[in-house]
Amino acid sequence: MVSDSKRRIEVAAAGLLARHGYHGFGLKKLSEAAGLPYGSIYHHFPGGKEEIAVSAITGTGVLVGRMIRQAPGDVFGTAATLFDFMATRLAETDWAAGCPVGTPALDGGSDVDSVRAACVSAFETMTHGFAELLTELGLAPREARDLATTVVAAYEGATVLARVRRTDEPLHTVSVAMARLIRLSLAEVAAAEANSPQGG
Repeated sequence: MVSDSKRRIEVAAAGLLARHGYHGFGLKKLSEAAGLPYGSIYHHFPGGKEEIAVSAITGTGVLVGRMIRQAPGDVFGTAATLFDFMATRLAETDWAAGCPVGTPALDGGSDVDSVRAACVSAFETMTHGFAELLTELGLAPREARDLATTVVAAYEGATVLARVRRTDEPLHTVSVAMARLIRLSLAEVAAAEANSPQGG
């Protein structure tokens, strides 16, 4: 069972990572954001900044992956929710807080092995969640994974564009494009089944 203080640290760290990346956030800022004494940070995370970042990034991946997997088979609604969530998050933070996985992946993920590995794992969890939904809807596992990877990559790219342009337009544009791509992919599967000897 994760203690309330430890969870507060992880949540605060995710917020700081989303804004500043790995190199841009420090333990003093984290202590202030979590509303906990500096010593409490090291009590819960003796590995310091690196351990905290890994925990926050991993936790974000698990949270998003769970949200995707628990969706009632509605891949369109799930994808739209993800894009809408980020559009709202960016607007509410004056375009400062991006993705708690994507931002540290760009800042720190390439030169801190444990942070990079955590980002890889979080992206994998998100991708796997979408792939499972798409497989349930009839796509072959390889096609489902390729399409899921495209959705996650498009989401991260749209987040970066929206953040630097300071408008949610890229997120809405890409969300619509991804829905169209998913619809076309599912239509191809349906057409192939209809034209197969078993389907005729």
